[in-house]
Amino acid sequence: MAAALLLAVLSGCATRIPPDTVLTTPRDAWTAFRQNYCDRPDGKGVRVKASLQYSRTKPARRTNRTLVSLWGDFNGPMRLDVSASIGRLLAHIREDKKGLLVFYPEDNKAYAHKNAVLGATRLGMPFPFSLSVLASALAGDFSGLAPRRYAEAGQAGENFAFTLKGGPVSRIVLDRWGRPVRFEGTTRALTGWTFDMDRYEDAVNGVPPLPDKLTLALDNGEQGVLHIKSLELMLAPWPAQSLELALPEDVTPIRLDNGYVDEKTGEIPVVYEEKQ
Repeated sequence: MAAALLLAVLSGCATRIPPDTVLTTPRDAWTAFRQNYCDRPDGKGVRVKASLQYSRTKPARRTNRTLVSLWGDFNGPMRLDVSASIGRLLAHIREDKKGLLVFYPEDNKAYAHKNAVLGATRLGMPFPFSLSVLASALAGDFSGLAPRRYAEAGQAGENFAFTLKGGPVSRIVLDRWGRPVRFEGTTRALTGWTFDMDRYEDAVNGVPPLPDKLTLALDNGEQGVLHIKSLELMLAPWPAQSLELALPEDVTPIRLDNGYVDEKTGEIPVVYEEKQ
């Protein structure tokens, strides 16, 4: 037993904190967060059905509601379909390591960019992170947004706040159970953003609960509220054909990345690369 304890200390192993434990210090909250919300889910891929309430204030106030289908592999391509509430398809989106491809069926036009995040921004979808990072977060893995260590920690009301350095995410707020409730950061265009999680269920059988409501807001007044309707982890990778985005024969993608030079050979940027 003494040898086992020594090995645990030397390997840096920490006692796992159950997800229903009320925590009293920032350090314990961060440990619980890293243990319960920064691990790859038990599955090869994911399928999510959700509704998206979008609003903006400039140049004119506007609100609309769409339906969203997101599916793909955690280590592979991601697909996203957006449709009107009446079922009319508005956009087909595919993201992989080669970049972003978006097809608008009503306009019969497609657009492509080597960088998924920049491509979405140029199409009026200023996401601060990729679909792959979003899909993992929806499945309970926020490691794409959170480094292993924080710079400073303190109280934020009943919650705990952590300041980060060296990445686009500058602040993370966790609740008393170590669940993420807010991420804050800045896009490449120097636009501030917040990503809030809400409506957690109670933990069941030691399984960390997931939020049913996620809100992404930009400091220019744009906001998207995602209400999760269903989430399914896939035991096997998706068939390759299910993740393809076939364009009509008369459609050639319009390149949005003319003059763009990617330092990492066109691959999707990783917010934080996990160090094993």
